[in-house]
Amino acid sequence: MNPETPWPPRAGELLPRAAEAYTVPEKLAWILGERGHGREWARVMQIDESDAQRFWDAIAHAVLDVPIHRVTDKAPDGVVCGVETTLTIDRRTTKARTSWHYEHARDVPRLVTAYPRR
Repeated sequence: MNPETPWPPRAGELLPRAAEAYTVPEKLAWILGERGHGREWARVMQIDESDAQRFWDAIAHAVLDVPIHRVTDKAPDGVVCGVETTLTIDRRTTKARTSWHYEHARDVPRLVTAYPRR
């Protein structure tokens, strides 16, 4: 994190270090699977677990220039930043809510969840 960037992040600011955001395959499988938000993504965007990389690429790009909507302090475990954005995959577009976790000020954002917004 840039030394001039205040901690914790604040609503209305851009997601700190968004260009370095990451996730893990297991998280994408959960989000797009039956135990997560898979039914919603299948209905709205016609995607499933086999589309995980395209889904991640769309999310990672979408949050680069959208301000944080909400910050939740999860002390002592860090903060979670909610970012509401628009995702486009192929020719389908939807509004989406994403959540990003930072354990410490020096961390990069880790995807917690994402689901279509109605």
